[in-house]
Amino acid sequence: MDTVWRIEVCGVRGSAPAAHRDFLEYGGNTSCILAECGQEAVILDGGSGLLGLGHRLLETGKRRVHLLLTHLHLDHVCGLFGFPLFYDSRAEVHVYGRTVEGKSFEESLKALLGSPYWPVGLKDFPAFVEVHELLPGEAFFLAGEKQGQVRGCTLPGNHPGGSLLYRLEALGKSVVYGLDCEMNGEMQRDLVNFSRGADLLIWDANFTKADLESHPGWGHSSWEQGICLGREAQVKGTLMTHYSGAYPDQFLREQEEMAKREEGTCCFAREGMVIEL
Repeated sequence: MDTVWRIEVCGVRGSAPAAHRDFLEYGGNTSCILAECGQEAVILDGGSGLLGLGHRLLETGKRRVHLLLTHLHLDHVCGLFGFPLFYDSRAEVHVYGRTVEGKSFEESLKALLGSPYWPVGLKDFPAFVEVHELLPGEAFFLAGEKQGQVRGCTLPGNHPGGSLLYRLEALGKSVVYGLDCEMNGEMQRDLVNFSRGADLLIWDANFTKADLESHPGWGHSSWEQGICLGREAQVKGTLMTHYSGAYPDQFLREQEEMAKREEGTCCFAREGMVIEL
């Protein structure tokens, strides 16, 4: 079968961008992944990596995108403010997310993108922007698709304030995006079912096992847990990302070597990396 998905890594950090020379190999931008399927461009999270991605999309003439947000913590949305497609009148941007603390997703976005935090709000962008509210556990198709090619479904994550995990399926291939989720017994069972048989699991490797034990309740996981989940769910490959800002390149290289000895099908995300499924 021809390639169905093209996955491009645009941001790999959690919590905050890491702008230092010791973070150049893996990258310092916060979470953002481009998943292309045919004519559809799906962006998973809007961290600082979204800015460079937006410019590349305009250069290639791709002006219709679907932006799926896991939650509204700043490291996952800081790229929204300057996202180039918002400022292009020819662009069409569909933004997806969940109700937050009793506010609709659209209300929360309007509060974030606008005064006093930013001079331009949702209603001011020249692009066509449509907001789509998703429920935890909901199945959906990308808005405006003529043939309903890409199907998505969601799973509520174990994270302070809540998060959404995503599974995308098209033409017999599937991608699971499982960031900002802390593992426990019930969560692991749900994740195994949610990820079952996926071609790629994109996983929250924010902490090492040792650091994870000293940060209970922070809503993150480790690469060790990602490997265990991938095996139990029988996924074909696991991509680790969302690294702590305390982990420079040398440390991540060491962790990646250990992870590959444990499971040869896993890899650590680097900005600019492309995976084809």
